[in-house]
Amino acid sequence: MNLGGWRAKAIASLAAVATVTLGMSSIAGAASNAPGVTSNSISIGYITSLTGFASSTFADGAEGAMARIDQQNAAGGVDGRKLTLVVKDDASSLTTDATAASELAGSTFGVVDFSAFTYSGAPALQKAGVPVTGDEFDGPEWGEQPYTNMFSFGPPAYTTYGGKYYTYTDVGNFMKSIGITKLANLAYGISPSAVQAAKNAAFAASKAGVSTPDCYNDYNVQFGSTDFTADALAIKQDGCNGVSSPMVDSSDVALAAALQQGGSSNVKQVYYTGYSQDVLSGAANASFQGAYVVAGINFTTPSAGTKAMLSAFRKYIPGYTGGIPDLGLYGSYLATDLMIKGLELAGKNLTRQGFISKLRNVSGYTANGVFPTSISFGHFGTVGMFPKSGCTFMVQLKGKKFVLANGGKRVCGKLIAVSSEGQPEGRGLLARGGPLLSDAGGAVRAVGPAVVGRSEWARGGRFGDGSPFWLRRLRSAQTPGGVK
Repeated sequence: MNLGGWRAKAIASLAAVATVTLGMSSIAGAASNAPGVTSNSISIGYITSLTGFASSTFADGAEGAMARIDQQNAAGGVDGRKLTLVVKDDASSLTTDATAASELAGSTFGVVDFSAFTYSGAPALQKAGVPVTGDEFDGPEWGEQPYTNMFSFGPPAYTTYGGKYYTYTDVGNFMKSIGITKLANLAYGISPSAVQAAKNAAFAASKAGVSTPDCYNDYNVQFGSTDFTADALAIKQDGCNGVSSPMVDSSDVALAAALQQGGSSNVKQVYYTGYSQDVLSGAANASFQGAYVVAGINFTTPSAGTKAMLSAFRKYIPGYTGGIPDLGLYGSYLATDLMIKGLELAGKNLTRQGFISKLRNVSGYTANGVFPTSISFGHFGTVGMFPKSGCTFMVQLKGKKFVLANGGKRVCGKLIAVSSEGQPEGRGLLARGGPLLSDAGGAVRAVGPAVVGRSEWARGGRFGDGSPFWLRRLRSAQTPGGVK
């Protein structure tokens, strides 16, 4: 999707703000024991993918973060200190995210990292004891040792606990309710969390009663791909009547278009991004008709807390006139709100460890009423981080508007362990040994130095943009979820 109108203007202005703020933060850090803190200011870092192939979801993220900063400063800041934001673009690159994290660790107090590449910069931030807020969609570090400095506003579902992943049956229950019986699953091959998200969804669907949760699997999609002709053909040939994929907006829209063009418009589609004004009013609208999107936050009939967030966007983002924000925009606002919550709890004598200790004890966080149920940050590294049940709204694109599915009620489900034995694999590009994931020795490539269960990872080389990849030494009998 293109950057245009208010978004392009806002990003240009944010680039200028980021440049000025970076200079301020380096000076402030020299006068305080805590980097980025002076008697009258606190400097916060922010990392996302403003450019590159992940930007279709995250390009407007800095605007959401800045709106929350402006909102807080208008209310007096935190303990009399005004907040400044240092914006870094990771350009959809692992190496750039890691570089940005290293730079911010020494010049800002805390970092909001809202990117699919957060796990690349996580080691540097952890080593420096930097408080980090965001969401857990990129990888397992949000719920595993030694990353107690990291706080996600969503339960860390891509971390293993006792050798198992955990997820909820809410979306699976919904798939069953709309008549999906044969489910196709797609995910980016270079993203361990995306692959696990797809596998979790398939497993949850099987527990909810979807008879064939692995009708077709492609766990080898190139990140940001918009060519799904082969997948659409295979989905049709295999007789799948449902599809699920945790990908960015541009890929989801392209998959929907390929299904439509391939004569499979009757396939029920469930996505995790795409509930946004860009899809609603842009060229993507025709391709996305009838698609369902998981909507953790209801923007169609918003709560009082959500209305306050939307009001902040209208007030503080130049040229923003309303509509449904995408994940990049509202997620960055929420991740920044969580950073501010930690600052408020840490008190006037601000230290990084004080922030981490205080926020880790919070059990009733709702982002000022945006979340319908409260979030706990205790029980780190255990399944105790998860509520016993999970609920979400589901929306469907009909004409020129998204409407609430399931009669306007939230879809709920129970917490379940994802069995390493029962994880569906099925057939698809990964099963056929796709070129991205398999090397000559039969090892499987994935991005990130993560340790998943008992599988081991070792540096294998670099992609074309210089980002490293890791080779996984498979131990099939011990690997949760099978081959990634």
